[in-house]
Amino acid sequence: MEEHGDATGKTPGTGLPEQGDKALAMTRGAARKAAERLRSGVSAVRDVRDASRRHSSAKAALREMRDRLEADEAALARREEVEAGYDDIVAEQTSVVTEASAEIERQRKAVEKLEGQLSALEKRLEQMKSDHEQELRPFKRMAETARGRSEEAARGVSEAKRAVRSAEGQAKEAAEQREQSIASVNRAIDSAQGRLRKVQDELRRAQEARAGAGTISQLQNEIATELARVEAAKAEVDSVTRDAQTAVEAAQTHLWTQKKSLEEAQREADAAKREHERRRSEYEEKLSRARDEEQDLSDEISRLRGEADEAKAAHDEAAERHDEAQALLDEAEDVHATPEETSRLRTSIASQRTEVQAQKGVVAELAEGEKSLRARTRGARLTLLAAALVVVALVVAIVVLIATR
Repeated sequence: MEEHGDATGKTPGTGLPEQGDKALAMTRGAARKAAERLRSGVSAVRDVRDASRRHSSAKAALREMRDRLEADEAALARREEVEAGYDDIVAEQTSVVTEASAEIERQRKAVEKLEGQLSALEKRLEQMKSDHEQELRPFKRMAETARGRSEEAARGVSEAKRAVRSAEGQAKEAAEQREQSIASVNRAIDSAQGRLRKVQDELRRAQEARAGAGTISQLQNEIATELARVEAAKAEVDSVTRDAQTAVEAAQTHLWTQKKSLEEAQREADAAKREHERRRSEYEEKLSRARDEEQDLSDEISRLRGEADEAKAAHDEAAERHDEAQALLDEAEDVHATPEETSRLRTSIASQRTEVQAQKGVVAELAEGEKSLRARTRGARLTLLAAALVVVALVVAIVVLIATR
């Protein structure tokens, strides 16, 4: 007979369905345990975080309670100190306030007086400068005018010197020209006389040799011609000498005239320079005297301004002493007038000290609880950390696998 399978498709009698069910059940059990461990780890982390937050909040509350307690203790100590020294504080600070008030008033009046004097002196200095400027203006103008004349006269001397140098050149040139002209005419005379002597020698030799009448007559004619030339040259010497001397004398006269002009220009320049120096000295002397007067007044203003600044500083120091003493007086009066506030602070401080001690216990208890909880849940938190690392590793592996395909 044929064997037929059941509805599961498995062959009856093999036992395979029973083994599959067991494996599935084991897998499901393992998954449940893993989930339970993860939930336990998450819960442990949350519980530790909550415990840490409660511990931190308790410590912050303790710090605030301590700060308030310290502030109230300091306020109580100050009130007790003030109350204990009330009479001395009132006596001493009242004296300081009285003296400071008198000093403030004295320095205020001093400042007002000095500022009034300063204002008057500053106006006086401004008017003095204006008056000096008006007084000095004509002297400054005369000094500037004298300087202009001196500079103009100096330029005239320079021009006269140039004219003298030019005239000296012309005189020298005229003298040189005269010498050259006379030398030239003398050379012409010497040449004519030389030729005359030569012709006379030839005539003498011709007569001694009993030359013909024609030759002797020709030589006599040449002698007459040379004699005429010598006479003409001598006459020219006189004419050239007179003309050259006239030119030299004219040049020398011009040079003399220019030298006289230079002397006159120099005298005028010297006089203008002396006038300028006199005017400048006069102006500078008056200017120096005016500046000295202004400086004296400026020094007085500086001295008064320094005194005013010192008075203001003394006023401010007295005001500061007054305010500090008045503040101490006000504090003493307030403490003395409100003993109930001192009693309230004592009661409040005692209560706060009790609350601080109680809060210390709370903080210690929470610290111990947090420490115990961390110890108990260490395994669960480590399991959660390991699971998280596995998940990260799987994600990295999947990403790498996808990237390599």
